[in-house]
Amino acid sequence: MNYNILADATAVTHITVVFLVLIGILISIRYKRFRPWESLTLVVVVILWSIYGNCPLTIVEEHFRTLAGNPSGITSIGFLPFYAHKLFGLSLLSSTVVRSTYFTGGMFTLASIEWLSPYVNMELFKLRKLLGVKPNKSSVNKRLASKRNVRARI
Repeated sequence: MNYNILADATAVTHITVVFLVLIGILISIRYKRFRPWESLTLVVVVILWSIYGNCPLTIVEEHFRTLAGNPSGITSIGFLPFYAHKLFGLSLLSSTVVRSTYFTGGMFTLASIEWLSPYVNMELFKLRKLLGVKPNKSSVNKRLASKRNVRARI
């Protein structure tokens, strides 16, 4: 079996996933209804990184490269820093990539909770009221309209 082809296919799959996540971020900035899905994707990435100590696709690619007889050391460097240097001559730190992914995942999770709160978690609004934070009139009108729509569906 040609393990180099499998390693290259894993790398192509990996970069495709990275681009889809980046496109998803741009889409979810424009269309808020996609934020929970993007948040879920980023949280899954963070969990997988925490469990395996690296992205599982990076581990699989390195495994195939080792079986092919040419280990690259990509697991010690990281996928994006490795290929940014190899293809473009850019120097990225793995810690920068990890921190920016964690930060982005956290921000989208918070944005998703805010977006879902009229339907799932009314406690957030109670907390705001308790803290004395007054929502603007347009958000109150949107919330009331969404409650009417939910009641009308029931």
